Amino acid sequence: MFELLVAIHLGDPIKTEDIERWTLLERRLPISQPLTQGLYCNAMLSILVRAGRLQDARSFGMRAISAYQAANHCYLEHFIHLHLADLSIMEGHLRRGRRHRKTAQACLDAWGETYANELEIAEIVDLTLDYETGKFAHIPAQSARLRRSLVKGDSWAEIFNQLGRITVMSVFFTAGRAAALSELEMYQADYAQRHGRLSDALALLEIEIDRLDHLLGGAQQRVAQLDTENLSGPIGTVLLGAVHATFEEAGEQIGEVSGPRAQLNAILRQACGKDAQTRRRLVEQAFWLAVQEGHAAPFLENRDVLSGLGPRLSSARFARGHVQLARMVRATLRTVKECYWLPSTMKVLGINQRQLQVITALQSGATNKEIGRLLGLSEAAVKYHLANLYRATGTNRRGQLLEKIGKLTV
Repeated sequence: MFELLVAIHLGDPIKTEDIERWTLLERRLPISQPLTQGLYCNAMLSILVRAGRLQDARSFGMRAISAYQAANHCYLEHFIHLHLADLSIMEGHLRRGRRHRKTAQACLDAWGETYANELEIAEIVDLTLDYETGKFAHIPAQSARLRRSLVKGDSWAEIFNQLGRITVMSVFFTAGRAAALSELEMYQADYAQRHGRLSDALALLEIEIDRLDHLLGGAQQRVAQLDTENLSGPIGTVLLGAVHATFEEAGEQIGEVSGPRAQLNAILRQACGKDAQTRRRLVEQAFWLAVQEGHAAPFLENRDVLSGLGPRLSSARFARGHVQLARMVRATLRTVKECYWLPSTMKVLGINQRQLQVITALQSGATNKEIGRLLGLSEAAVKYHLANLYRATGTNRRGQLLEKIGKLTV
């Protein structure tokens, strides 16, 4: 039992044989002691989430709640609801996540005391809900304080990875690549201090940023170097699924977390590279699915799929008669437009967000035709944007343009 409890706080991969051994441990527990039963189910919940066995994890979570209720220990019960809230959010069941979060707060209020960083962990769950619904600008300001609380107080690998994911992505959307990678370094250092090794899930965040910037040279080799046994949890599978889809290898090694979020990602990835009419049809389908839970993050993380569709989507004709959907579409389009961060040095030259998209695609070595397919533009439109970029930067060749852009983004 002690070994199981310690394993929660280490960042080591969870092996199948360990899970089998710990499962058999239940037969030897004193079943007349509900508190002991609750602690065991609590530990198994955390371990099974790390191992990617989410349905089994939820089952142990519900059993832990029953045991803690029998022991009249609502303080420990509140942690289970936080675990289940975070798990529900990663699956894309945001309403269920909110219900667990509300119940967790009710349990903590009923207990009347806090002992460590309970409030900070609850705040991380709240911020994750904000991120998933497209509200991320305020997250970086809370990052350092919450990260320190996880280093010094209670923490488990998935909640640390969760805070790292939403913070690094929020910094990327609001302050650009360099700031996001700097933030990621701090998270890796603190994760290693707390959990005894670097996080493979956090390492995938750098590749996710590369994917969004179309800079995936060597990414397959970097993914191959990661410990896939330690990427079975929800954060790892979501990030790995995005990378595999980019390489057209979706599902080859690890399947994504099932649920509405995975369905949304599948539709948006299917739309990538399609002609404008097909993309619009698929994106509209994605919005109809997203409105049920209020999702916005999948659109941010697949933002280029919306390229060129803004005017047609913002009219929201496909959402006629559905006020909530029409409002959500317009809000999401505004958020996606704002998530293309422009350095002030580019703004001074008059470079706009569309031209930035062309630049990021150009940095990957794509041809004009490939850039057009990626961004939903005609080849002539790509040439038009390149001509404007040459004029704005005082260059006349691609190599010169990329060199100048590199200096502007330092």
